[in-house]
Amino acid sequence: MVKPAPAKLLFLFFFLYTFNISTAQDSARHFFTKGYYNISMDRLAAIEYLTKCIEIDSLYTDAFFHRGICFFKEGLYESALNDFDRAFALNPDLPIIWMYRGFTYRNMGMMDEALNSFSRYIIHNPKDTTAYSYILKGKMKYELGDFSGAVEDYDMALKLKPFEEKYQYYRFTALYESESYNKALKAVDRLTKINPDFYGYYFYKGNIYSKLNQLDSAIFMYNISIIKNYHNADGYFFRAQAYQQKGDLKKALEDYNTAIELNPDDGSYYSKRGNCKFQKSDMTGACEDWQEAGSRGYYEDFDKVKKVCK
Repeated sequence: MVKPAPAKLLFLFFFLYTFNISTAQDSARHFFTKGYYNISMDRLAAIEYLTKCIEIDSLYTDAFFHRGICFFKEGLYESALNDFDRAFALNPDLPIIWMYRGFTYRNMGMMDEALNSFSRYIIHNPKDTTAYSYILKGKMKYELGDFSGAVEDYDMALKLKPFEEKYQYYRFTALYESESYNKALKAVDRLTKINPDFYGYYFYKGNIYSKLNQLDSAIFMYNISIIKNYHNADGYFFRAQAYQQKGDLKKALEDYNTAIELNPDDGSYYSKRGNCKFQKSDMTGACEDWQEAGSRGYYEDFDKVKKVCK
């Protein structure tokens, strides 16, 4: 008959068992801590420490998550996605992982996957009051050419942060690109109320009025833009085009000249000035400007050189 193990042996076995588990947990925690604090200083060292942590404890969710962030920052996107997947499998209550997956896919140029990931983040975290998730989702839609969809997401962000200038600007650009000019005009009106001193918003108003063929209003807005920043060459350049559309070629030519003085390297300035000179029957001046535009890499009107110029 086998005698039962003495109580002291049972105690020793239990002690050693629990000691080994405790020691392994301490070691995993130790390597995780070292890895975590190296993320901002030495990511390769952080990856090494976090890997050791995972080798000891393959269920250490935070180690996978933070190693994934390290891989992402190192440009190792496939490895990052693998770690994010593993972390999410271990803890589905970490919706922030979807945000990082979105960043990773975006950097890989996989915009549809990025958009889907940002959408999943919002689904898992609908009470996110930072509005950033909606902005990221809107940006992805914008880059994919879905300007109306981008506006919808920017609207959601602005419900959370209605006075955030940057978010209002994103919404304006999406409306402008979707050619919703009347809505874009209202959007930029809000921007001028938030920041009335920024010349760019008046410049954008001028562009919208030009698109709507309201040339006097466009010129008025370009005037304000130039008053607020008379070094901005585009203000003169676009006002010149508005004057040219009105048929005031003298003022248009003056503005083209000023724009070129401020920014002599932009080929489009010479090309448009050439068109203005052509309308004034200055063939020599027009040909010189078209050729100058071509020498600076701008060829939109260069075919006129062959047709008009000797």
